[in-house]
Amino acid sequence: MYQLRRGGALLLLLAALLGLLPARAQAEQTGGRVVGYFPYWQPGAVHKLQYDVLTHINYAFAIPTESGGLRPLEQPALARKILSQAHAAGVKVLLAVGGWSYNNVPLEATFAAATATAEKRRRLVRAILEVVDAYGFDGVDMDWEYPRLSDGTYRQYEALMLELSRELKSRGKLLTAAVQAGVSPGGAVWDTSAHTDAVLQAVDWINIMAYDGGEGADHSTYDFAGNAARHWREDRGVPADKIVLGVPFYARSGYVTYETLLSAVPDAWKRDSAVYQGKTVWYNGVGTVEKKARYALTELGGVMAWELSQDTSDRTYSLLSAIGRVKEAVCGDFQDVPAGSWYAADVADARARGLMQGTGAGRFSPLRTVTAAEGIALAARIHRIYHAGSDGLEGGSPWYQGYVDYALEQGILDRRPEPQALSAVLTRGAFAALLDRSLPEEALEAVNTVAAIPDVEEDSPYGEAVYRLYRAGVLAGTDAQGTFRPQNSLTRAEAAALVLRMTDAGRRISSSL
Repeated sequence: MYQLRRGGALLLLLAALLGLLPARAQAEQTGGRVVGYFPYWQPGAVHKLQYDVLTHINYAFAIPTESGGLRPLEQPALARKILSQAHAAGVKVLLAVGGWSYNNVPLEATFAAATATAEKRRRLVRAILEVVDAYGFDGVDMDWEYPRLSDGTYRQYEALMLELSRELKSRGKLLTAAVQAGVSPGGAVWDTSAHTDAVLQAVDWINIMAYDGGEGADHSTYDFAGNAARHWREDRGVPADKIVLGVPFYARSGYVTYETLLSAVPDAWKRDSAVYQGKTVWYNGVGTVEKKARYALTELGGVMAWELSQDTSDRTYSLLSAIGRVKEAVCGDFQDVPAGSWYAADVADARARGLMQGTGAGRFSPLRTVTAAEGIALAARIHRIYHAGSDGLEGGSPWYQGYVDYALEQGILDRRPEPQALSAVLTRGAFAALLDRSLPEEALEAVNTVAAIPDVEEDSPYGEAVYRLYRAGVLAGTDAQGTFRPQNSLTRAEAAALVLRMTDAGRRISSSL
């Protein structure tokens, strides 16, 4: 995780007044994957595959045998149909191997037998590759539940995965792995070292099964998901973009699909529990799935669903459609951001990290200017979050009134602006002053030596603020001489670069003037 300065952290939950912040926590994300398992035993649900949302489909499952082979692939025509449709839409399809059980018999012992010797492992790898090559799968998702330290099967798992990785990589194919949550619903950490560091380095990403935490309310909470992701990221050192967070499309206790539940309780999509056939069941409604998806698509490498046939076909209430809406909001391309522009990477990263969003209709409006009212609102909320830990400010009528009042109370503003001044374009210098006054000095520690800025005197109206932000590596000049142009208007493109520098220490600019 990149390190946030305290001042930078304050920006992250601000309103989307500039399109800057869609009310979310800070993020690190590069993946944007939407992975969905599709089971061979549900051929009638293939119409539920939303190729405009999915990036990867795991065809579940190919079943190992104790001798080190694979059973013939179930529903081969279905597999070919999905592969054809997915590839036409630019979606990749992986062969998922294993699963919890086959014909209600757990597969753990089968995996142990199938990998007990080097020859059996070679045989299993060859069998998997034959299916991959014959059908045109784009890779393999290994779902061994679970290799263990206690019986030594973790060594067999590692050897299998490393050999499979070598073979798949030579073919330009993917290798992923399904892994357990690694924590209890309450956050207690389990030992997950049976998935060795060598395996974690070999796979392209892991799919965290952050569900089945309990038969009731502990099934798949947001906190459970976050704790699971943090375990793999912080305790096990898996890079964020190699972590894909799983969400369930079913309820507990028992096993009730989301589609079945929604048919019986039409408004079940609004919440995470409902009474079904006389008992309370727990699941993830649309709101929680959206919240998890935003976290996974902005801070991690993506989101995974088990499993796609359990979703409703009605896109209004579909959980996969909910993921798609979040994906579009945080990962989509903007038609008005040229690929070669100086700000393209900043805009893409700011959106991917959830720091900025579009202005609608697939546009970012990079050259749109920012108003004084928007800047004041940002500064007020920065102050509030820094000092109170959360943002509870309300705008009022006009929309900015509450923010202006708060800014006056906290000394961000010295006097109440006239209404016409609030609608005026915000300058770079004025925005620097607002940002500077919204944070204590220790939040902007100097990392640069800046003796002089060509067009800003340190004792000028905005000088102290500009120099402090230059020295903190947040602001930078517009040319090689470090010219700041404090009277120029602030654009959304510039805001993208600024917010990234405020929130990501790795983006701070080193300079000496």
